[in-house]
Amino acid sequence: MSARPNQRNIKWVEGLRGITSVLVIVTHISRAYDFPLFWPADQKDGTPRLLQLPYLRLPWQGRIGVPIFAFLTGFVCAYKPIKLAYIQNNAPASLKSVARSAFRRPPRLVLPALIATFISFCMSILGGYKSANHCDSYWVRFDAPDPLPFWDNVRRLFRSSLTTWTNTENLYDRHQWAMRPLLVGAFQVYIVLAATIGMRFKYRVLVHVMLILYWLMNHNALTETFGAMLALGTLLAELSQHRPTQNLLSKYQRLCTYVLAPLIFLIGGYVGSHPAEHEDWAPWSLRLHKFLVNPVDGHRTGSLIVPKGTDLNRRTSSFFIMCTAISLFLSPLFQQLLSHRVLIWLGHHSFAVYLTHGTILRTVGMWIVYGTSGEPFTPGGKNEDGSNRDPIWVKPKGRPYKMVAIVVFTVLTYTAAWAWMRWVDTACARATQWLEKKVFEDEDTEGKAGLAEKGYANGHTRGVSNGHARGMSNGGLLAPRSHHEGERPLPPP
Repeated sequence: MSARPNQRNIKWVEGLRGITSVLVIVTHISRAYDFPLFWPADQKDGTPRLLQLPYLRLPWQGRIGVPIFAFLTGFVCAYKPIKLAYIQNNAPASLKSVARSAFRRPPRLVLPALIATFISFCMSILGGYKSANHCDSYWVRFDAPDPLPFWDNVRRLFRSSLTTWTNTENLYDRHQWAMRPLLVGAFQVYIVLAATIGMRFKYRVLVHVMLILYWLMNHNALTETFGAMLALGTLLAELSQHRPTQNLLSKYQRLCTYVLAPLIFLIGGYVGSHPAEHEDWAPWSLRLHKFLVNPVDGHRTGSLIVPKGTDLNRRTSSFFIMCTAISLFLSPLFQQLLSHRVLIWLGHHSFAVYLTHGTILRTVGMWIVYGTSGEPFTPGGKNEDGSNRDPIWVKPKGRPYKMVAIVVFTVLTYTAAWAWMRWVDTACARATQWLEKKVFEDEDTEGKAGLAEKGYANGHTRGVSNGHARGMSNGGLLAPRSHHEGERPLPPP
């Protein structure tokens, strides 16, 4: 039995990225306009709405977008080096691919993030966040930068541009909090690839599995969101190119596609439906909560999925993403569905959506629902009797305005993402490519500049053929091996 014909098809990766960008959009819409969607019901013992039920609540409740991006980072960063090293048996080319990818990753993340931060800064100095600062949505107010004098705003811009990559805080675009962990995670993948490049298959897989277990047993913050997801992506990139594994899946393709993959996905989806708040407001969420935390005398004793001392909400979301990734790996049908050209287009624009949607939501999205003036707003303070007076926030105009705002916000976001990819991302890619050419040695003249810098060779030095040194011994160049006229010289090492 030959390997599955779609084992080389990774278009589904771009399709999954496209769905993730949509999930980011819808969860932030629900946060801004209908926060009770995060709960299992609007009130205790109340009748849940359709979108608050298990499975259907997954897109709106959030927490799953970033783990998917982490999984995809692990998969994509590992796929090509693994292919070069173990499919094409070219370990040197694999290491060179890792080196170039590691070099490109920081500017390809940092440059677009800086531009997005600067755009948000411009909206701040122009007063574009006034409605967001005064609206009755706590989440929107928290995300919107407070008004400051011009020079204070400039100083905040420089601080935010730095702290995005030091402590993950960006006061102009808080959605960029995941940028630093994703950047660090990519380098974790590169280190693992470089360290395992010479290992046999079963030991490489063992390393990936041990890393997944290590991150899941680690109780520190976000280990399940990034570390475990990155290692899972690397593991599946490995298995997707292992012919015996693909032959086995091909042999039991119907079982994997129509039984195992849907079953794993449904189990993960139910666990991932655990609400972030008020789990006691619905019978199903209370039962799930007790199963996951195993309370004894009011204390959490934990479970296999959510060990004691870990973040319940992130563990359940990461468990769902793990199940989803395994289901995709097992099912060619799922992969084919994700390879639709519409989803691929969405995936191509996903990074731009991630960078632009927050600013649009906190400006145009708020203007439509709350008005552009941010009034009537009454700040908090002290009453005449000395007691505290809570601020009176601006109320939304009504449900029809929210529906219009959702449509306008979505259209503007994807229009901005299209423009971003056409001009901004293209410019960042060209800048990165120019820098890469300056830093790395050209393939056609490899070694020539580097040897000249070290004082070993110049353009007329014998012992260098096409810029390649034949060999080095005791710190000097060895003379090239002689060859007869018309005989091709040995390739460089």
